[in-house]
Amino acid sequence: MLELLFSSTARVKVLALLLLNPETSFYQREISALTDLPIRAVQREVQRLQTLGLLTRFTRGNQVHYQVNRDFFLFPELKSIFLKTVGLTALLGDALKGAEDIALAFIYGSYAADQENTASDIDLLVVGTLASRALHTTLQEAEKVVHREINYTLFSPEEFRTRAQTGNGFLRNVLTGPKLFLIGDEGALQALVA
Repeated sequence: MLELLFSSTARVKVLALLLLNPETSFYQREISALTDLPIRAVQREVQRLQTLGLLTRFTRGNQVHYQVNRDFFLFPELKSIFLKTVGLTALLGDALKGAEDIALAFIYGSYAADQENTASDIDLLVVGTLASRALHTTLQEAEKVVHREINYTLFSPEEFRTRAQTGNGFLRNVLTGPKLFLIGDEGALQALVA
């Protein structure tokens, strides 16, 4: 089955679009435009993915729409793989790695909890000494690509440590919830808090 899922670049592009936007349906020409793929390649890939059961097909007006089947037995795992490799975490991680002076960065909230919907924004916590303006500029470019608002909170390492140690309510909720690390990991987080 995996060879059917990942054997072509076109399939990866179609999967990325659909898996990273599970609440949205797309028609074939729309998929073609958003992925820069020829319509014939899109037709072939959506047919294969529908045959596997990963996509559902329905008619809206005179258009045939496709949407990811959230009940597909591998949906959570596939979405996680795409988020980490070609999706949001990879995109934001690459953008932030270009910025200097970031000790820790992670996504929290609905995206990290896998509870996002079409209206969800992206919540990002960054610990570092970079200027807020530089971070804002970096994230504006990412917002254009993911078509989502990115709400970030920036702390210096000292401020982060102080607030975490004094039991700041916002940080307590963020730190006890699910996280998708972009820079650093749980060990780096614990080192900053200690």
